[in-house]
Amino acid sequence: MIKWLALLLVLANVAFWGWNQGWGGTAWPPPEARQREPARLQQQVRPESVVVLSPRAASAALEQIAAAAAAASAASAADASPAFTGATPVTAAASGPARAANRPR
Repeated sequence: MIKWLALLLVLANVAFWGWNQGWGGTAWPPPEARQREPARLQQQVRPESVVVLSPRAASAALEQIAAAAAAASAASAADASPAFTGATPVTAAASGPARAANRPR
């Protein structure tokens, strides 16, 4: 029984491999021969503008984005008015767990 099952699995694997190699002809084309979503290919906007970066270039781009974000947040913090911001001030008289919870980390 197990011999027949093993033989069946080997034959199924050979048939699947042959199908992927294109042995099925036009009746059963391999998966890469079929275009699965032609509508998505038609909806692409400027696909030539996509650029694959090397790891170093990607790291440099991420650093530039982080620096720009830091500069933008610093500029928005400088633009904030010194008026009431809605936060409650922490007093020096606080002690115990309340003091530890209000301490910046």
